[in-house]
Amino acid sequence: MIHPEVYFDINARMTERGYLLTSGSLANLSQLGLTPSKAVGMKFTFNGGNDVDNDGTPVEVIFDGTIEWSAEYGYLAVTDDRGIYLKPKR
Repeated sequence: MIHPEVYFDINARMTERGYLLTSGSLANLSQLGLTPSKAVGMKFTFNGGNDVDNDGTPVEVIFDGTIEWSAEYGYLAVTDDRGIYLKPKR
């Protein structure tokens, strides 16, 4: 199943599986007609941008997950059980 794509910053990790929503995340949600509060519980594919794997092959840093509210940190992008993975760039 394909989910809408939302940016995440891999350096914004706040919990074991949660990443603080950044301005890029909020802009993507806005383009989808959503606010973080409306997006809680919805499934997204979060894209952390371009990188290279151990072989030097271009990849994107990805995870599938949801947006959740944390009383301590605010709105977080939270990975599913698979966690972060590398997706080959086309």
